[in-house]
This record gives sequence, structure tokens and C-alpha cells, in this order.
Amino acid sequence: ELTDLVSVRADGRGKGGLSATNTMDVSRAMDTLKYFASAPSCVIMKHTIVSGFATDETRRRSLAQLFITARDCDNRSNYGGTAVFTHPVDRATAEALFNAKGQFIDVLAAPGYEEGVIGFIEGKSRNMRLAQFSRLDSLPKFEGDDPSGLLSIKEMPGGRYIVQDVYLTRVRREARLVDDPAITDNNGNVHCADRRPSAEQFDDCLTAWYLNIAGARSNGVVAVKDGVLVSCGAGQVERVGAVEQMIVKGMQKAMDREGLSYDPLHGATGWSLLKNNPFAGASVSSDGFFPFADSVELLGRVGVSAVIQPFGSKRDAEVIDEINRTKMAALCTEERGFGHF
Repeated sequence: ELTDLVSVRADGRGKGGLSATNTMDVSRAMDTLKYFASAPSCVIMKHTIVSGFATDETRRRSLAQLFITARDCDNRSNYGGTAVFTHPVDRATAEALFNAKGQFIDVLAAPGYEEGVIGFIEGKSRNMRLAQFSRLDSLPKFEGDDPSGLLSIKEMPGGRYIVQDVYLTRVRREARLVDDPAITDNNGNVHCADRRPSAEQFDDCLTAWYLNIAGARSNGVVAVKDGVLVSCGAGQVERVGAVEQMIVKGMQKAMDREGLSYDPLHGATGWSLLKNNPFAGASVSSDGFFPFADSVELLGRVGVSAVIQPFGSKRDAEVIDEINRTKMAALCTEERGFGHF
């Protein structure tokens, strides 16, 4: 083990400690947060999928504010979720866990707890599971990192196992990503993305990519704005279906936050009434290439301003043309990040 993960509840409650499901959620959260280990960050997991996330490299927002922001990404999904932090939990953050009526966190994990915090939580909840981990920044994440002998082992029906190297991405701030993806079509015409991402779009693209490859099942797409999860479309069997799911979910959650009524069977109908379109200016990651231009067309209709994806489709020319038509910036990862877990 590169990191420790232990139950730290001292009163013997908390439903008997971490279950197998809890351990999987916390471990997946740590795999997600390893990309943000130096910045105050909070991720909320449900069934090993990211359902809330907020980070702040500027450190202008407190850990409590980041938790509230992550929780409010999707209040319904985050009911009974697993909240995991990159920094020790302080009293203000512990109090924030209990400040929303009808909401609760089932599992809390962090690299530490300030004095008195565990006792405070134990006094507020008989059932919340509490865990502590260490050395989050030791987990390998980028190409060239020492994998320290770690392997990815997957069990399948029939007694089969797949043993493979852990996934290490080449996508990092220090590496030059292709910010002007281009392709020459069969007629010799060059199709090149016109717009390069701004610094803010670049940061959000990286954040979306890391959330996508670590916390979303493929086919997966993730939207991020200002370091905060807007919505996640995960585990879909078609790429455009993941985009549709992400948009509908993001719009419905925004309508929830603004107190707007909607029929959940009518998808995103009514989103034009929102005061704040959550996708306006957002950046979107896709863990595989967009095979057709339809996904980009939908993203453009709701105001997405940048995309990051592997490219490599036979229809990349059409995809790039649509990126330009909708005035988006584009980054090419040159790698796929399918999450089959």
C-alpha cells in the first residue's frame, strides 16, 4: 500500500466502520483527488462516480465553502454520498456537513481532522463513517511516475482476471497539449481549430479530464466551470447519449438550485428560464473521441466554450468544423481514457 486508509471513529458507531462499498468509493475518490492534492478540494462520490466536485488553487474559498459548492452540484445524488477532502477537516467544514435540511453525508474521509472535530461529528451523527488516509500525493498519475509496483486487477465472471499496468496520463499542465488540432481531408483541405483556450479554459479542461478519467465510467463526458463540476454523463453506450445525459442532468440540477419546477420526463425543457445557465462558458472533457459532430453541436447550443478530447475519428474534419462554427476552443489529448470499472 502506498497510502493508508483507516476508520477513525472512536465511539464504535458509524455502522461498524467502512464497508466494502465505502472503501471502493473512498479509494476512487482518492484516485480522483490525487490530481488536486496540493489544492483545497472536495469530491463527493456515489457508487464510484463523481457526483460533486470543487477545487480552488487560489485558496480564496474555505474548505467548508468548497464542500457546500460540491454538494450543491447535485443535491439529490449527493444525498448519502461519500465526501472526501485533500486537506484536514476543520470545525467549520464539519459544521457545514450538517447545515442542509434533509441532506446527509454517509462517509467522510480526509488526510486528518483538526482537534475536536471527530468528537463534534460523533456528537452530531450516530451513523456517519469516518476515515483517514495518508500520502495522497504519492499515488502515481502521470506518464513517467514510478508506479511502485502497482497493478490494476479486474475480476470477471468465470474466474477470469485481467492484470494490467495502472493508467498514467500524459495530460498535465507542464506538457504541451495540441491546442490547434488539425486534419487534412480526402480532398486535401485542411481543417484546423481556430481558437486556442484561455488560461481559465485550459485549467477547466484539465480538471474535467482528470475527473473524467478517474471518476466517470466510459462513455463519459464531464463539464467543469471555474474548478467546479457542472455535470457528468457517465456509463453510456453511445457518446452523444453521454452528452445528452450530462446536459439534461446539469440543467435539471440548476433548475433545482433556482427553485424552478420541471417535468423530469421532459428532459431539459424549461432551461431557458434559468437566470444562470450552468454550461455557459464551461469546458467539457470526453474520454474518447467524438465520432460525429452531433455531440459538439449540442454542446455549442448550451454555451460550452471549450472541449478536450483525444480526436482520432474518421469524421474529425466535421467535428473540427463544428467546433469552429460554435466558436469553441479545443485541446487534443492524443490518448483515450476509457474507465471500465
